[in-house]
Amino acid sequence: MANILHFSASTSVKNLFGRGLVTDQVAAMFELVKNSYDADATEVEIIFSNLNTADSSIIISDNGTGMDLHDIEHRWMVIGTDSKKNVLLSPIFRRPLNGDKGIGRFSVDRLGSYLHMESQKRDSSQKYSVEFDWSLFDGAEKNIGEISIPYTRQKSDYAAHGVSLTISGLRDNWDESKLKELFRNLRQFKSPFSQEDNFKIYITALEFGYKRREVTVEKLEGVSSLWISAEVRNDNPEVIYIVVNKDGLEYETTQSNPYSFGSVRTQIFMFNQGDKIRFANRYGLRVREYGNIRLYRDDFRIYPYGETDNDWLNLDRRQTQGLMRFFGTRDLIGYVQISKENNTELKPLTNRQGLEENAAFSQLRQFVVDVCITTLESYYFNKIKVGKNETIRKTKAEIGGAVAGLDKIALEIKGSNPEAAKQIKSFASTIKKQQQNQLQYVQDQQEIVKVYSRIAQKETFLHKLIHQSMIHVNDANVAITSYISRNKALKDIDKEQLVAIQELIQDALSLLRTVRDDVVKKRTKSVQDIASLAKKYIRESQATFEENGIKVSITVRGDLHYNIDPGDLKAILNNLTSNAVKSLKKVDDRERKLKFEFYKTERYIIIRCIDNGVGIPEADRERIFDPFQGTTEGFGLGLTIIDETAKEYGGTLELIETQVGACFSVKLRC
Repeated sequence: MANILHFSASTSVKNLFGRGLVTDQVAAMFELVKNSYDADATEVEIIFSNLNTADSSIIISDNGTGMDLHDIEHRWMVIGTDSKKNVLLSPIFRRPLNGDKGIGRFSVDRLGSYLHMESQKRDSSQKYSVEFDWSLFDGAEKNIGEISIPYTRQKSDYAAHGVSLTISGLRDNWDESKLKELFRNLRQFKSPFSQEDNFKIYITALEFGYKRREVTVEKLEGVSSLWISAEVRNDNPEVIYIVVNKDGLEYETTQSNPYSFGSVRTQIFMFNQGDKIRFANRYGLRVREYGNIRLYRDDFRIYPYGETDNDWLNLDRRQTQGLMRFFGTRDLIGYVQISKENNTELKPLTNRQGLEENAAFSQLRQFVVDVCITTLESYYFNKIKVGKNETIRKTKAEIGGAVAGLDKIALEIKGSNPEAAKQIKSFASTIKKQQQNQLQYVQDQQEIVKVYSRIAQKETFLHKLIHQSMIHVNDANVAITSYISRNKALKDIDKEQLVAIQELIQDALSLLRTVRDDVVKKRTKSVQDIASLAKKYIRESQATFEENGIKVSITVRGDLHYNIDPGDLKAILNNLTSNAVKSLKKVDDRERKLKFEFYKTERYIIIRCIDNGVGIPEADRERIFDPFQGTTEGFGLGLTIIDETAKEYGGTLELIETQVGACFSVKLRC
């Protein structure tokens, strides 16, 4: 009979699976919060006490299912237990279970040298208190089973179920910046896609002003002006469903799914310069400091994907190959959601710090870049397309060559067969005439397309303008909510007034949505005396001119009656005046002058605004007519509004070269 050997484990195995495996204090906190989630808790609170003193401690307390003595001894204290293995959902709230390797409990050793555990199982009146002195495991080599762990039992209220972990002898310094980092990371901890909202995380650290502060998931839809949602669904895995939101407009599409890693949900936000400023104002950090595209499994984050120093999609390397074609990690924030049940080949590593680098993971990377990010780039960067005019020119040349060939044949056979030559000549003439008719038809259609294109651009611009307004109004609403939550000592009357203001803000948002979705401006045009109307509008700004020491002159030449909506003329003049005044206010070394000229040519009514201000820098001249690209204070919309209005009247807005200041010329077609 063969002799028998058995494995045993020394006390150093605790370090192997504790401090040796969970190397990051934030990751350790994540593991313990996940345990509360798996235990069907509706809330977990992290309490920091007496920080950075000899008596500092961390309490992590939840109201979950809890454990009895059997659970503690045969599950929690068994290394690598498979109590959660092959169990996909929690018993009460049917949550997808995260912990299945039986090592997360050693996160408490990573955080501190001593643990006091209190646990009471749901529907039980027995509470157990267990003491863990991790230093006992660090001495001489012993079998881990030889270390005695004392516990006590006492009667308790049936309603008081859950687990409380009090960790002392903290191994890390927790200052205000580290608390902010933890709070920020926990905000990113739970997936934005989670449909279940009955799990809340709170942090208390009175030394730094945290009093049961709730950790909430950020919603970035109100900050970014361009984002994409892409999804592979269980019920139709052959299709990728894509929705792009650009300036409040949604564009839906689908494409076939070549990937085999299973169902997935993604949402990726792109931040232009204005979005980045808005993000920094709202969250107190820059987009690049927030991180990039995070990966979630069953509602919870897989660390460290998406950290500021983790470019798991190689976006920055890709960007170097085409700076004006590709996004980098500094431009994007996003979320990718997978699941234990539906993505069986996407397997977490033992230390929970990432996924196995296998074929399924390579496919997931490819999906995020090739489907999601590439689609976003196509909506943001101007793509160069070959125009149809080249095809028309080539066709015209080919037909012209064919007609010339027929004419040559007719000439050659005219002597021997004059009748045939006559017929060929007639055919050539018919082809040439039909070609001219076709070209005229194409030109007419192109003009129609231009008209509809202008209408579409106007509608898009209106959506963009309203969308940006909604963002700023919503920022005010968020600021009030944040102020109320931070100031617990607010009087009821003050709180009621702030809530009343929020209701007005909600009314404004509702109105903006109505305008965005339903209202199209209706113009009321009539024949107006441009000169008289213009003088009236300019006089309305006389106080502004006098206040800023601006000398204004008006020159009118000829009869300037024109069919126009007075509101459009006022918008043109008000925006020209506003930009000129802002430029002139920066001038101190000469008399400030502003001149308006109104005259008529054979085809246009001309309105010119000429100032001797600081002018337009040469580097900015190509983009000043684009929305939100102004060179003065404000939103950068004035010139865009003038340009769009002029185009409604078949005209243009032009910047005329001058030695000093700026000259803008508005043409309205007669």
